[in-house]
Amino acid sequence: MTSSLHRDIARFTWVGISCLALSAAAAGCSDDGNGGSDAGGAGGSGAGTGGASSVSSGTGNPVASSSSGGTTTTTSSSTGTPSTTSTTGTGTPTGACPATATFCADFEGDGLPEGATYRPSYQAADALNNMEIDTSIVHAGARSLHVKPGMSGYDWRMLSVPAPGPTFWVRLYVRSSVDLGQDGHNAYFQAMTGTGEPNEGDNVEVAEQYCQIVLNMRDDVVLPTGGDFRCGSGGASLPKDQWHCMEAYFDGTKGDVQIYANGTKIIDKTGWKTLDFKTFSFGYLGFHGPARSMWYDDVAVAPERIGCAAP
Repeated sequence: MTSSLHRDIARFTWVGISCLALSAAAAGCSDDGNGGSDAGGAGGSGAGTGGASSVSSGTGNPVASSSSGGTTTTTSSSTGTPSTTSTTGTGTPTGACPATATFCADFEGDGLPEGATYRPSYQAADALNNMEIDTSIVHAGARSLHVKPGMSGYDWRMLSVPAPGPTFWVRLYVRSSVDLGQDGHNAYFQAMTGTGEPNEGDNVEVAEQYCQIVLNMRDDVVLPTGGDFRCGSGGASLPKDQWHCMEAYFDGTKGDVQIYANGTKIIDKTGWKTLDFKTFSFGYLGFHGPARSMWYDDVAVAPERIGCAAP
């Protein structure tokens, strides 16, 4: 990452996090965190990669991993052709944070970034036990955000920030200790109509299922280009232990969503449900596991495309 990125990123201060433990709020959380539930369906099985295509970036030392099953009945499919440039929205991708960015974090401070709220709130007292600022694995600079492994089943560990409006872009560098593209349903980040709390509003998840990266909204799944509702179908996945630049375009006014991985468009969904997005959340939302470590660095949210830094 260029030095200009870090000059443009806001400085962070320690965010003291305190909360009364509201354990009762944990009860009744649905499988998808927003009122839906997974039903047995036609999903395949496999070892987590399932022969799916992958888009590589960065370096790393592999570690042992395994996937966990879990399927969902689905009806939707994605449209579009893979592309290295944006066909929607405005702005020229440069990799730096634009002046209009509503959130920009390089995690170089001593604590969680200012402006971000840990969710779910009933676990806020454990926020710094569930995630930490890491100095051992970074994309750029000296620090990153490490979302620690939790349970292999339902596990919500996310930071929520306000969205700049119903239409916006995000750019983040992400890394996982297992391949991004497991058989079971889990999510990495999402655009939300609520405040970021589980079971509040509608959520468009950038998630995984059928051994590929997908969109999921209340168990309505949108596949990546070339994917099918089974492992090994060829949909995009991302290898473990490597940094990947992911971008997402959410247009709630039209129901359009675009997802890019390392500059390549992997999902292009148009005319989905129109939503008034209020919040963007990132971290880890596990439904079927496996448990994993996730890392994030250089996260930005803005009205226009931010793009990935030149290699």
